[in-house]
Amino acid sequence: MTTTEFDDQDRFDHVLGAVAAVLDPSLDVLDAMTRAVDACVRWTGSAEAGIVLADRSGVLHVIASTSERGIDAEEAQLGTNEGSCLDCYRTGGTIDVPDVSTKAAEWPTFVQTMSDRGLIGTFAEPIRLRTATIGCLCVFADHDRGHDDQEVVMIQLLADAASAALARHRAQGTQRTLDEQIADALEARVLLEQAKGALAYRRDVQIDEAFRVLRDGAGRTGRGLRDIAADVIQHGADLRELA
Repeated sequence: MTTTEFDDQDRFDHVLGAVAAVLDPSLDVLDAMTRAVDACVRWTGSAEAGIVLADRSGVLHVIASTSERGIDAEEAQLGTNEGSCLDCYRTGGTIDVPDVSTKAAEWPTFVQTMSDRGLIGTFAEPIRLRTATIGCLCVFADHDRGHDDQEVVMIQLLADAASAALARHRAQGTQRTLDEQIADALEARVLLEQAKGALAYRRDVQIDEAFRVLRDGAGRTGRGLRDIAADVIQHGADLRELA
């Protein structure tokens, strides 16, 4: 179902529900961030979305993404120190570029990666904690129409929800710092990447398909991505029973 099949009120109602889902206190950081990027793609004109967060040294890392294509777009920025999410993090402000080809001189590698993957526009919204920018929510479009006012508000709401989820600082009833939350999310992300590779090998599928299987498996069982990934790595699961 596309966003054009809903009127604006329907879309806002669904996004508010998605915000509540991101703030589910039972989720760990990886699953909360994944829900935020999924909602961006479902309820706006974005084709892909991702969240990057800074570690205690200020280095950005991809925490959540909707697909391998989205990961490629994010990693192209982090690897070359150019692109919308880098500018968003540096300035602490929204970056809106409906057609990245207009930034070819400034972001040459990022623009080429976007083009290679059929992506055209990008919009990055800072994720803030109090006055500090700690990362950003970045969306990618396969068109050059940009995002309308309603979609911008939705992306901003989801970026704020991601920030609020991080601010809970809870893990099994104990208080944790933001750095500890982000470090834990990075550990979970590493486990997920390992599981993607292992599952792709066992099932003889592409990495993107393995990623989809893991995400679908988490959704069908109500378990976290970390738990599903651990089954693959630690117990040799291939998740065929969840198909």
